[in-house]
Amino acid sequence: MTFRHGQSPPPVPPDLPWVAVVEDDAVLLTGLVTALDGVPGVRPFTNLDEVLDDDAYESASGVVLVLGPSQVSEALLDRVAAAVQVEAATAALVVVEQADAATLRLVVRSGLRDAIPVEAVSEDLGPAVVELQERLRGAVSAARPPGAPDEPARPPGGRVVTVYSPKGGVGKSVVAVNLATLLARDKSRRVVLVDFDLQFGDTALMLRLKPDHDVSEAATADDRLDTVLLENLLTRDDRTGLRVLAAPPDPTRAEKVTAKTASALIELLRSVADYIVVDTAPILDDTTLQVLSESDDIVYVVGMDVPSVKNARLGLQALELVQVPLRRVLLVLNRADSRVHLAVRDVERSLRMKVDAALPSDALVPQSVNRGTPAVLEFERSRFTGRMREIVDLLLARAASKE
Repeated sequence: MTFRHGQSPPPVPPDLPWVAVVEDDAVLLTGLVTALDGVPGVRPFTNLDEVLDDDAYESASGVVLVLGPSQVSEALLDRVAAAVQVEAATAALVVVEQADAATLRLVVRSGLRDAIPVEAVSEDLGPAVVELQERLRGAVSAARPPGAPDEPARPPGGRVVTVYSPKGGVGKSVVAVNLATLLARDKSRRVVLVDFDLQFGDTALMLRLKPDHDVSEAATADDRLDTVLLENLLTRDDRTGLRVLAAPPDPTRAEKVTAKTASALIELLRSVADYIVVDTAPILDDTTLQVLSESDDIVYVVGMDVPSVKNARLGLQALELVQVPLRRVLLVLNRADSRVHLAVRDVERSLRMKVDAALPSDALVPQSVNRGTPAVLEFERSRFTGRMREIVDLLLARAASKE
């Protein structure tokens, strides 16, 4: 299976990602490649630059990086995470000499898929790589084919506004609840708030609701799901006028919701609501990607800290990878006036996007969350409410321009 660097790689199915094994120790490199015997498309490299300079890197449908122990450094893993992993349809895992706590923290922080100890390579490396190949193949096939129009015709019915952030703790759910509440203030609009943070969704809690039904019930209804059943699954909040489809109360029920069922649910929600505001988990799994791809607008929430900005950059690259037009994105900076040695212009420079709205850091917001009342209702004259209204105005203007 091994071959000299520079030779043509063995043929790989056109839709299957190839595998780049990177290790500067020749003996260990040979051992890693041998452990992948039978896995198609494996090629050895002595450093990451060789991979990036290889012609196949640009033309392949995906690349699985297997980084040997010599590649486990903070600088290199940051480079893989920030510059390669999402941008080039690449997944990565590392082989480590010792799976100590410090090494594992470094791997997890870098967002790599797995860390396999050297002694487990012969048993675990092959299955892990094959799993990543299949995962990447699924992600690539989900993207629109080359030559497809950038912006397909918008589905008829209500508009889908998805609130997303690739990092937790930035106020995404607060934005979703308050955004939906402001949209629903116009009684002529029917607004549904859907919680697709399937394991740890809090929108019902933030509204002090105790729903009898949740989104997993809609997902398992299959052919029985129609507008009548959907109406029965929604919980009405009399204070805001919102209809809410809550996240499952048991995280184990999240697996009942798939990308396919999420798509069918969104299509049906368009027929019963003027606006569907979707809260999401801070991950990019198949379901979240499906929801984002079907959204008319994406309210993209970023916090005022370096990890949040780094994740935001990777998330935007992921949207481009699956061909979600970035013109759908409304960039919202939360707690924008925090004195944290990071300015709005720094965020814009890093993301190469203008911030569309900047929400202030306001103690009234966590107070409203603890009381179970949206801040835009309880504190109508606050700076936070004023900025949230600006976001609503931007969304309404976008909708009007596309009618």
